[in-house]
Amino acid sequence: MTLSIIMPVLNEAEGIAAALAALQGFRARGVEVIVADGGSADDTIELARPFADKVVSAPRGRAVQMNAGAAVARGDVLLFLHADTQLPADAERLVLDGLAQFRLAWGRFEP
Repeated sequence: MTLSIIMPVLNEAEGIAAALAALQGFRARGVEVIVADGGSADDTIELARPFADKVVSAPRGRAVQMNAGAAVARGDVLLFLHADTQLPADAERLVLDGLAQFRLAWGRFEP
C-alpha cells in the first residue's frame, strides 16, 4: 500500500513552509504530499510548491479541497492533514500497518 498526504489550506503563508518541511522525510520515503488550496490571497501556493509533489487549486471549502486533492492522489491510502498538525516520525508505518492489521477502511490519530 502507498500513502498520499493531502493538506487543504487557505491563507497559510505564515506557516505553510514549516508545516510542509516537516513532511519531507515522508516524501523521501515515497509518501506523496498534495496541497489543496482554496483560493488563498497570500503566498501560500508559491511557498508550498517546493515542498509538495502536487499543488492543486479548488473552490474554497474544506470538503471540496479534500476531494480535489483526493482526485489527483496516487496513493492507495489518503491521509488528510491540517496545516497546524504534526505527524509522528513513523506515521506512514503506523497508518499502513494499522489499516492492514485491523483490516480497517479508515482511522485517525488520537491526541
